[in-house]
Amino acid sequence: MSLKFTDMKNEAIKIAYCRICHSDSIREVFALKPTPPGDLFLPKDKLHLSSKKYPLTLAICTNCGYLHLPYVLDPDISYGNYVYETKITIGLIKHYQDYAREVISYEGITPSSLVVDLGSNDGTMLKAFQDCGMKVLGVEPSDISEFASQNQLETINDYFSNDVADSIIDKYGNALVVTANYMYANIDNIIEFTKSVKRLLDNDGLFVIQTGYHPEQMKINMFDYIYHEHFSYFTVKVLKQLLLICGLELIHVAVHAPKGGSIRATIQHIGGKRNVDESVESFIKIEEIAGLHDAKTYMRFATNINSLKNKLIDLLKRLHSNGHKVVGYGASHSTTTLMYHFELGEYLEFLVDDNPAKHGLYSPGYGLPVYTSDKLSEIKPEYILVLGWQHQETIINRNKSFLKEGGKFIIPLPELKIIG
Repeated sequence: MSLKFTDMKNEAIKIAYCRICHSDSIREVFALKPTPPGDLFLPKDKLHLSSKKYPLTLAICTNCGYLHLPYVLDPDISYGNYVYETKITIGLIKHYQDYAREVISYEGITPSSLVVDLGSNDGTMLKAFQDCGMKVLGVEPSDISEFASQNQLETINDYFSNDVADSIIDKYGNALVVTANYMYANIDNIIEFTKSVKRLLDNDGLFVIQTGYHPEQMKINMFDYIYHEHFSYFTVKVLKQLLLICGLELIHVAVHAPKGGSIRATIQHIGGKRNVDESVESFIKIEEIAGLHDAKTYMRFATNINSLKNKLIDLLKRLHSNGHKVVGYGASHSTTTLMYHFELGEYLEFLVDDNPAKHGLYSPGYGLPVYTSDKLSEIKPEYILVLGWQHQETIINRNKSFLKEGGKFIIPLPELKIIG
């Protein structure tokens, strides 16, 4: 059921079936405002390329409970200008170092064995495993793979597939560890992809997925993790079903802090030598009690988010009418979702961000210029709207001089507040 994008004219395809159980019992639960591709920050002369907006709608399969985006963009649109580097995410380097040590502590994971990281980005995860004495190989389709290669972290610049799995097996043998970090939700044909992982995985190997976990994210009203690259929003119950279809079993689940709440799922071949931990059924029980496979749960969430939007817009209208300058802090996929769904573009003078790759570029669609934080001392706005609100503590600590000079931070989520 792979999709074809030839002759698409850059339009999104809407799929009418569930990627996991193939049911056509799909119900839309949260219609966000259409957006351009979230990370399409461009130079001024190419800004017109981000003017097109695509549907961004959350839907659920009422048969199996799979929460997903029914509209799919051509990967060339989503990844044609991909600039995100793992290392820029606050705290993620240390998190991956701890993560690698935990994985290799499992029974049967021997030193110097092959670890393959799928969607390896700039090689941050590969480096963590390499430092633990493992042999490493990355698979990364974007040009970000060049950063890993420059650091002698061997990387295949391609999309992972059966053919890529076979080429790895031919050259290196089967992998004792396969990891997929914050990319598993980005796979359209998730069944085919997961079967290719099973093919690559050693008989005694572990497949480890780390992905955003919306049951945790929803507790803090985090809806801006919804964007076009993230096709899937997994519960443990749905993930377990998916893996079983592909001949794999989930043996352990744990919540971790990054991305507003993530799960790390540890997986082996069905009937593998490790016992299934009680955490798996514990998570599923909690999910069922919370109604996380019920469409009404997400409709209530959407209503709550729209109420928060109205509160923020009311504040910004008052500030705008009184002549106050407001700038946005943050330039990423999630800030694009937040800006479009909350319709913030007209209230912001410009954006600042701490990622040098974004400086001098313009935001998708709205065309707001992105500057370094040095611009704040030059322009002296009265208010900063923290679009990257998950990192508010770090952002505020880096800009204490703004507060000392009388500036104020607006924090839009989990609840609207002003600091200063």
